[in-house]
Amino acid sequence: MTKMFRVLVAALAGTAIYVLVSFTCGRDGIWADGQLREQKRILSARADEIQKINDSLSLEYTALEKDPDVIAGFARKMGYVRDGEKVVKINGLISMDEYHFETGTPIKSLEPYSLPEWFCKLAGLLMFFVTYLYLMVKEYRAREQIGTKTKVKIKGIPVYDLPQV
Repeated sequence: MTKMFRVLVAALAGTAIYVLVSFTCGRDGIWADGQLREQKRILSARADEIQKINDSLSLEYTALEKDPDVIAGFARKMGYVRDGEKVVKINGLISMDEYHFETGTPIKSLEPYSLPEWFCKLAGLLMFFVTYLYLMVKEYRAREQIGTKTKVKIKGIPVYDLPQV
């Protein structure tokens, strides 16, 4: 195994680990994409609720501008009466006619959690060195075994494997 082959195999392994870590846990990876999709779903649902409230308020505004009966109804809720009407107040009843539109608290989009780019690169670099060292040790052991005498038995006859001169 040549030195160039060891370097290429180690570079391939390091690059593969870098791509795998970046693709799954990196800034634009699968994990961050899932978090962004969930935020989008929550923001879309909240925008739909606010749009419904807006439509309701627009309808009330139009009715208050143009419909005299609606104007009279709101005036009565505020305590106004027409000439000749008599007001009867009952103590202890809670008024249910007040409208409170709760739009909630503002929701801000958050930066998704992900592994930093330096970590992905470091993982690839470490894989390169580990693979390169493994291939070096493997080649060293293979050369050691070739250099030593190995005793092999073939059909009961001992044969010594000696290096050729």
